[in-house]
Amino acid sequence: MHSPKSSFIEVNGVRLHVQDWGGEGAPIVLLHATGFLGWVYRAIAEQLRAAGRVYSFDQRGHGDSCPSPDGEYNWELTMRDLEGFIDAMGLKGARGFGHSAGATSIGALGAVRPDLISRAVLIEPVIFEHPAAPELGWRDPFRARTLKRKRVFDSVDAMFENFDRKPPYSTWRKDMLRDYCEHGTRPTADGRRELKCTPETEARIYETSRDFDGLGMLLKNPTPAMVLFGARSDSLGITLADRVGREIKNGRAITVPDAGHFLAMEQPDFIARQAIDFFTA
Repeated sequence: MHSPKSSFIEVNGVRLHVQDWGGEGAPIVLLHATGFLGWVYRAIAEQLRAAGRVYSFDQRGHGDSCPSPDGEYNWELTMRDLEGFIDAMGLKGARGFGHSAGATSIGALGAVRPDLISRAVLIEPVIFEHPAAPELGWRDPFRARTLKRKRVFDSVDAMFENFDRKPPYSTWRKDMLRDYCEHGTRPTADGRRELKCTPETEARIYETSRDFDGLGMLLKNPTPAMVLFGARSDSLGITLADRVGREIKNGRAITVPDAGHFLAMEQPDFIARQAIDFFTA
């Protein structure tokens, strides 16, 4: 297992935790899904080193990054933190690899600042018709369910055993689930483990999704992009896969059989190969 070099950088008034996975060549920036952290994608980051120098960072309120000073979380902030990270690290023209909300942010940033993203691999971006799409009725029950998430576990092993038996984690490759359980939690005073990203932070990000036109910005993105959807995904993006394939300015959409919203965790080797081929084309 490769351990990244860890550091911190201040972006937009927030101290972000950075992982440098190594590799040679032009930079690749990996951005995680809501509720997770850069370490979860170790299995992919290690392989992407064959295509360049790989960096990831934990979004505000996630992993070992600091929370928002005003307690606010939204999709615009996530995109602006990505912009600030690339600027501060001097990674202009980076290739972006994102999953879920991380993919949405990379796709949107490419439309706003195409000088910062030269190519993009977007795994299951969170996109929907905008504004006020009727299908967004899911957000309230989803938010309520998130707030009820178990946040403290007896141990890393106990968390792993609990998640390994229930969806969506039951379809993850075991090493990626183990990385989430170990690095996505911190020890408590009584020796147990608590989630680093609180359910309240995660729920707030879901709640504000309606205010961000991720689909519109993705379709305006002029940079080359490959968008991958899971055929059995429960995300709204899969319903728009054909439209994305038709209307995206400079890219293509691929639907992956027998994969869900967490296809990056289900088929990391396949995803890494696709990304390397696209980044080095």
